[in-house]
Amino acid sequence: APGRKNGSWIEVDLLENKLIGGIVTWGRGDSAYVLQWVKTFNVGYRVDGSNDWTNYTNANRSLLTFIGNEERYQPVLNDFAVSIVARYIRLYPLSWNYGPTMRWEVLGCAKCKLSRLIASTF
Repeated sequence: APGRKNGSWIEVDLLENKLIGGIVTWGRGDSAYVLQWVKTFNVGYRVDGSNDWTNYTNANRSLLTFIGNEERYQPVLNDFAVSIVARYIRLYPLSWNYGPTMRWEVLGCAKCKLSRLIASTF
């Protein structure tokens, strides 16, 4: 972990496309001696049936760096300014405390009618 190579990531497969509105992160919580958390990260995603990853960007289309944790127990909420539709989500750790270890939760809508949402955005 402390010697991680550039390009490391953690990924979740939601099994189908979902509407995603944010991510919550925590640090490692199981050890009194290992104080690990991710301080900053990027987010990538892709839809079902695609091999192309999209980076989450700001309004200027610049890669957005999310602020993660400053300690291991307090959750940090990162709402997306614009929700995404994705099946796969990746977090790319950029900086961390003693290793890129984290717990995370994807915030989304499992019951939204994606076909109606996607059609209304075009």
